[in-house]
Amino acid sequence: MMAKEIEPGSNWLESRGSDNLFVVGRLKPGITEKEAESMLQALTVQMGKDYPEIAGRGVRLLKPGLFLPEIRDSVFSFAGVLATVGALVLLLACVNLANLLLARSTERRKEIAVRLAVGASRGRLVRQLLTESVLISTAGGAAGVLLAAFINRAARAIQLPTEVALLFDLRTDWRMLTFTLILSLVTGVLFSLIPALQSSKPQLVPALKDESSMAGFRRSRLRNALVIAQVSLSLVLLVSAGLIVRSLQAAQRMRPGFNPRNAVALSYDPNLQGYDETRSRAFQQQVLERARALPQVEQAALTENLPLSINYNSTTIYLEGQEPASSSNLPQAIPFEVSPAYFETMGIPLRGRDFTFLEDQKESRVAVVNETFARRFFPGQEVIGKRFNWSGPENPFWEIIGVVPDGKYNSLGEAPKPAVYRPFLRASNTTTTLVARTRDDPRATLAALRAAVHKLDPSLAIFSVKTLTEHMGTSLFPARMAATALGAFGVLALVLAAVGIYGVMSHVVAGRTREIGLRMALGAQLSDVQRLILRQGMLLAGIGAVVGLVIAFGGAQFLKSLLYGVSASDPVTFTIVATVLLCVALLACWIPARRASRVDPMVALRAE
Repeated sequence: MMAKEIEPGSNWLESRGSDNLFVVGRLKPGITEKEAESMLQALTVQMGKDYPEIAGRGVRLLKPGLFLPEIRDSVFSFAGVLATVGALVLLLACVNLANLLLARSTERRKEIAVRLAVGASRGRLVRQLLTESVLISTAGGAAGVLLAAFINRAARAIQLPTEVALLFDLRTDWRMLTFTLILSLVTGVLFSLIPALQSSKPQLVPALKDESSMAGFRRSRLRNALVIAQVSLSLVLLVSAGLIVRSLQAAQRMRPGFNPRNAVALSYDPNLQGYDETRSRAFQQQVLERARALPQVEQAALTENLPLSINYNSTTIYLEGQEPASSSNLPQAIPFEVSPAYFETMGIPLRGRDFTFLEDQKESRVAVVNETFARRFFPGQEVIGKRFNWSGPENPFWEIIGVVPDGKYNSLGEAPKPAVYRPFLRASNTTTTLVARTRDDPRATLAALRAAVHKLDPSLAIFSVKTLTEHMGTSLFPARMAATALGAFGVLALVLAAVGIYGVMSHVVAGRTREIGLRMALGAQLSDVQRLILRQGMLLAGIGAVVGLVIAFGGAQFLKSLLYGVSASDPVTFTIVATVLLCVALLACWIPARRASRVDPMVALRAE
């Protein structure tokens, strides 16, 4: 009833030729999915015997939420990567905080020694230091919640380039606030515990005299380890961001199998107006004639689906003279219904010949296939003139009259897939896309095409009006979002690493003021002092970079499903990221080193 009300001209529920249907059901108690699928498969086999035109079709059971697996897998992969990167950024921030707390505790060692000397217990000092750290982490968590609320509000305003409206529920509720509070408390305690324990057991005599001790040496070893960890984590995050950005660049250069420049498209559905098959065919032919008559249109054609649309249809292929290895594992190809001149309009090179007007009208059994179809199903043979069908070996076969290059049909990152093109008017009473190649401004041509269609039927709804360049932008949107998100995380990681290295090296310079003054008093040059500080900082950065490269090389393999046209071990990305990180580390070390070289020896020797 609903199909008739929404699409008065539709008969797909009554047509035995309808395929790719989704049926929602609930299993009886005690029946497993495997048992139910076997029963349904047996039923389809029996139906194939009774109705040969549907032989070979099957049924597959899927759990809720598992439809359109290509989309699902991509979304899950991106969500997993985003969560992992977020966790790494949090870990990097915590390591940074631990290092700064360790440096601060070194500056307070005399104060802590005095407290212990006058009777304060070590436990009380640890509690005080932990309280200070937890207050910092909680304040950071509160600032994060405010920032998240701002980002969520901005995210809701993003106009997604999709034909289906998507709602993102990004509200801040009690669950998110509770999680943030717990996370702030846990990270504040965990990453400040070691600095607190280290600070609460100084050697009293050296500390009261403000002299170095073994405890200070142990703290410096821990501090160095934390710097190495910071650099390693930053490099892993930067490599991830770099690979995604390189992937976006590759996707923008990728050939989709058609030429999107100076081409436009708009869609409509005769079913919505109750057109029957005969009326729909006549209407479609009139649309083509009106479109081609426009002075700004070079060529126009009709198709059921544009490439790179949300269309995961596939059809079973029976090859003439070839016995299938298994009736349950028949060859598959992506079907497209296109009118004559479609390949010319889309800028797709064609070897062989195109459909003719009479073939389109008379439902002739001719088809055009892509190179993967020819290579996979007829290896080493001339495919033009070969025959196949999708209704079973006992039914009439279709002759291949042309071959086109491979294209991207579902997503830019997909592997080459077999595709077959059939005459459009066999399926004319369905959602239709009019594509046109323009001589001038595509936007002006779109307005003229819309007016031409409305002259034929003013009440017909027209939708998905866009240039093919905009259509390509829709396919690139996930890659752009991934590059933006991971790029932001990468920049944040770089800033955290720079701040961490700068803070540690500044503390090192402050702690070695007397030593630097003594060296300069004994004749050390300014360049000698600078090299001393730079060598210490860059040694830590270099070790961290090597460790980070090893981790990044292994971790980048998890990004494969998100990458287009770039390897997960891309040497250019790894080299650029390592170079940029070491340059930033050099700058972060050079500023304290420059300050150290300007120390007045007399002032330094008198410093406490």
